[in-house]
Amino acid sequence: MKEANKAATNAKQAAQGLLAINEAQRSQALSNIANLLRQQSDEIIAENQKDIQQANQLGLSDALVDRLSLDQSRIEALADSVESIAGQDQVVNEIISELKRDDGLLIQKQRVPIGVLAMIFESRPNVVIDCSALAIKSGNAIILKGGKEAHHSNLILAEIVVQATKGILPDNTVQLVTSRDDVAELLQQVGLIDLIIPRGGESLIKYVVANSRVPVLAHYKGLCHIYIDASANLDSAKEIVINAKVQRPGVCNAVETLLLNENLKDEFILDLFDELEAQGVELRVCGQCPRTEKSILATEQDWDTEYLDKILSVKKVSSVQQACDHIKQFGSQHTEAILSSDQANIDYFQLNVDASSVMINASTRFNDGGEYLLGAELGISTTKIHAYGPMGAKEMTISRHLVIGQGHIRK
Repeated sequence: MKEANKAATNAKQAAQGLLAINEAQRSQALSNIANLLRQQSDEIIAENQKDIQQANQLGLSDALVDRLSLDQSRIEALADSVESIAGQDQVVNEIISELKRDDGLLIQKQRVPIGVLAMIFESRPNVVIDCSALAIKSGNAIILKGGKEAHHSNLILAEIVVQATKGILPDNTVQLVTSRDDVAELLQQVGLIDLIIPRGGESLIKYVVANSRVPVLAHYKGLCHIYIDASANLDSAKEIVINAKVQRPGVCNAVETLLLNENLKDEFILDLFDELEAQGVELRVCGQCPRTEKSILATEQDWDTEYLDKILSVKKVSSVQQACDHIKQFGSQHTEAILSSDQANIDYFQLNVDASSVMINASTRFNDGGEYLLGAELGISTTKIHAYGPMGAKEMTISRHLVIGQGHIRK
């Protein structure tokens, strides 16, 4: 039996056992994970350094190395996130709604686990902890397949989860598979795996969607836009754009394209450009934009590129309508923002932009499970299959009907 098939078979058995686990047990398992993360932080960092050294030898970009890196503050944030998830209201078996018919038949809608999840991801070892915690909270078994660039980090984090949950949750509730061949094999586990969630680069997502026989909930690329309206508060707009591009350029909610209303003054635009370039951002601008010495002329390919780096494409548009048209053509249904004080333009933007999160006078960087008080996220769904946007514990459940009668028969 191949490793992926064995893992899927074991996960199916674990998922059945999880149905008998109560909320106190789930909370204890999560508390143990948080405690072990803090206790073994030095060991985690030592293993992570092995991955960092390899990444540097391979010449990976600074942004990718940043996504890979773990330090004391990030490990503490992971532990805090796990504790936050543990403290959330119970989601397993929650009654979402109920109706009572005239004949007394009670129809309830109940939240239940999906069953077995498979998470295929790249680069970010924190996914091991975030997704394990959310799976546990939502009563699911999960199989994790990380990228080779985070091999050592993923191994120690997965071992911490297994150690922390042993004797509380069924064996194989959380499993890590490591072979490259496991990806293709996981995609074929119909009847064992209920949902596959790919989280990584565009090529990974396309491969999984094209080849999976199991339903896929995709975390697609984050080609995020910010539109600065003529009525925007310019000081605030400048801070938002810099935050959205510079804070962590290698993540999916960083802005990639800036749309500028044509009535914005060149003085403001050049001032913004200067500040971005001072932060190391390369600007690729359209022919209608004012230029700096360092900026280069954008190509059509730039409008369709998720850089995940300190690169920003910039285009002038005539109106909020043209901004929305550009986003409809090039957006990835991830995160779109408008900076404006004109309510009519704000209303038009939020009604005409299709994205999992629409930001009004706020940075695209807020599209995140932690920032949305979900504790963490399995990813940001752009697929529109039962979940759209950051996926917390609730999004890892489905609803079923519980019908309570007193000898009722249908007439």
